[in-house]
Amino acid sequence: MTPPRFLPTDALVALLLALAAATLYSATGLGRIYGNDGAMLAKWTAQPELAYGAYHNTLYLPAAGLLRHLLPGQLLADSIGPLWLARSLSILPAALGLAFTFACCRRLGATRAASIFATTLLAVSPAMWFFGAAIEVHALHFLIVAFCAWVTLVAPWQRPGLALAITAAAFVLPYLSHQSAPTLGPGWILLVQCARRRRGPPFAWRTLLGIGAVLLLALGFGHMLVQWQRGRGFSLDLGDTLHTVGVWRRTFHPAVLNDALLAPFAVLVPLLVMAALRRDIDGWLRGTAGLTLLPLLACVAWWGIPEHGGYLLGPAFLMAALLAALWTTLPRRAATIGAAAAIAAQALAGWHDVREFDGEGFQLTDRVTRVQQAIGERGFVLSCNDNAPPITIWLPAVQELNLGDLLAGGLDQPVATLLAGSRTVLQLLAANTTFVLDRSYTHRTDAPQRLHEFMAGFEALLREQWQVEVRDDPSWPLWVLTRR
Repeated sequence: MTPPRFLPTDALVALLLALAAATLYSATGLGRIYGNDGAMLAKWTAQPELAYGAYHNTLYLPAAGLLRHLLPGQLLADSIGPLWLARSLSILPAALGLAFTFACCRRLGATRAASIFATTLLAVSPAMWFFGAAIEVHALHFLIVAFCAWVTLVAPWQRPGLALAITAAAFVLPYLSHQSAPTLGPGWILLVQCARRRRGPPFAWRTLLGIGAVLLLALGFGHMLVQWQRGRGFSLDLGDTLHTVGVWRRTFHPAVLNDALLAPFAVLVPLLVMAALRRDIDGWLRGTAGLTLLPLLACVAWWGIPEHGGYLLGPAFLMAALLAALWTTLPRRAATIGAAAAIAAQALAGWHDVREFDGEGFQLTDRVTRVQQAIGERGFVLSCNDNAPPITIWLPAVQELNLGDLLAGGLDQPVATLLAGSRTVLQLLAANTTFVLDRSYTHRTDAPQRLHEFMAGFEALLREQWQVEVRDDPSWPLWVLTRR
C-alpha cells in the first residue's frame, strides 16, 4: 500500500495547527507551579548558572539553551515575565508535537479532515492543554516521540537496512527527554510494520524480532548517554532510575486511573475504545496503540502517580492516529457533526481543567507582590518549598535562601545542630535586621511529616530571637521578622 503523499497543503495545515495551539497555550498560561520539578525548571531557565547539570531528563536543559539563542525574549510568554523561556519550552514543543501528530495521521492513511479533527481533539484535551500551559518536561517529550514516529513512518522501508538505521538513530532521543521511553519499545516494532506495509510486503515475525533487538540497543545507548550526561559514566547502571522508582512509588488506588487517563483525556477515551474495537481499522495500527499505551498506563497505575496525564502524553500521537483512522471510516455527515460535538466537549473539559488549577491560588506574581509589600525591593527571604522559583528572578536585590536544599539529607538531626552547621543561614540572619519567612510549606500536605515537625521547631527558635508579624494568606502566608 503506497503511503499518501504529504502535499504542500498538508504542510500548511500542520503549521496552522501548531500556530493555533501555540497561541492557545500562550494565552492561557498557568500563573502557578505544577509538581515538584516546575520550580526547578523555572529557576534553571531563568538563572542558567544555577542549573543542575545532572537532571535526569537530560534533554531539557540543552533544549532551553538552544531556545534561548533562537527566540527573542518573551516572544510567546510576555505576560509571565522572566519565566518566558520555561513557558516557551512547553508552548513550542506542544505545538510542534501536534504538527508532527497531524503528519503521522496523514502518513498512516487518514484523510486530511480526519487528521485535523483528531489532532485538534488531542490539542484541547485537558492533559495536552495543561502541559502546553504549564512549566514541565512532558510537552518536550511529546514532541520528541511524535517527531521520532514521523521519522519512522517516512523512512524508506523499501530499503530496510537504511530505514532501520534512520529509525534507530532517532529512537535514541526519547530516552533523553524522559525515562519512561523504554515502554515505547514493544509498540514501536509494530509501528515499523505499519510503515513497512505502506512501502511493500509486511515483515515476517522473525524480522520484526530482529528490528526489536536493534531498537532495544538504541534505547540502551540512550540510557548510557543519559548516564554520561549526568556524570555517571558511559554505563548501563540502572541505580538512579530504580532509586527514583522506589522512593516515589505510592500504593495503588483505583482513582489513579481516573486521574491519569479518564479525566486528562476525557472525550478521547471512549472514542479510543470504539476505534480499538473496529475491525475495519488497520489491525497493525490498533496493535501499535495497544502495545504502546496499555503497558505505559499499567506502569503509571503501578507507580501510583497520575501526573495529571503527563506520563501518557509521550505516545499520545497514537491516540490521534487511531481516532483519525476511526473518523476516516465514518460517513462524512456523521463524522462532521460528531467531530464538532466532540471538539466542543473536549475544549470545555480542557478549559475547565486549566482554569480550575490556576484558580486555586499560589500565583507567582502574588508572591512577589506580598514580599514587596513586606520588605520592599531589597532584603532577605527564607523559605522551604518547591512550589515557587527564587524571588530573585523578579526582585534582583532580594536574596532568597530555600531551606529545602539544606534539609535534603538532614531531617533526622536536631534543629539547632543543623542550623549551626549552615554558615550561610547564620550569616544571612546576622546581616539582616528584618527578613521574611515564606510559610507556604505549611500548605503542602504531600511533604514528609518530619519536615513539618522540623520547621515547627525552627519557627520556635526564631520566635525566641525575633519579633514576628504574622501576615496570613491562603496561598502565601508570611512572617515578617525583626530582630529584638
